[in-house]
Amino acid sequence: MRFAVVNWEYVERLCRKVAMQILEDNFRPDKILALAKGGWFVSMILSDYLGVEVVNLDLKEKRDVRVKRALIVDDFINTGKTMKTAMESVKGEFKTCALLMFQNSDLFPDYLGDFVSGDVWIIFPWNFVEDISPLILSALEKGETDIWGIRDFLSSFGIDYLSLEIAQPNKLEEVLTVLEKRKMVEKFEDQGKVYWRLKK
Repeated sequence: MRFAVVNWEYVERLCRKVAMQILEDNFRPDKILALAKGGWFVSMILSDYLGVEVVNLDLKEKRDVRVKRALIVDDFINTGKTMKTAMESVKGEFKTCALLMFQNSDLFPDYLGDFVSGDVWIIFPWNFVEDISPLILSALEKGETDIWGIRDFLSSFGIDYLSLEIAQPNKLEEVLTVLEKRKMVEKFEDQGKVYWRLKK
């Protein structure tokens, strides 16, 4: 699988596109139901455009949510299973939206930012540390100990360093620092150069 790192500017652009679709459709929800966790960030931006309050829709609670007119929001539709579960729990009038979806998803939302091919995983700003950490740990497991080796390893997943720096400047080093503070990796120096390894 390939990965694509996106930035806040791209997310805001997709949110604006979706908000305009909703406004042009004359759909006026009285509530935005945000699916955790990506849906929450998207919902907050949509709330600004639509002037509607955001409510967290927790699917783990497995209870019906009664609404007059709502917009169910997620950041990404993979298979459509999460959105279908949300739709089944909402009683009342509603429509659905997502920023992105796989082209072969089983569910097409009412409002959509764009499609992505099925072999690309999107790394959103709110999931960056969570999504990139396993790749960094894999690089270290394979013996890549310096920043250049880690960058090369990430490029094998479609994450080239230049694109990463444009989307999320200095975040690679920041994630390594976070992993160090979590006691998962350790930094060491050899002949004036900085290296990383898995914490023993």
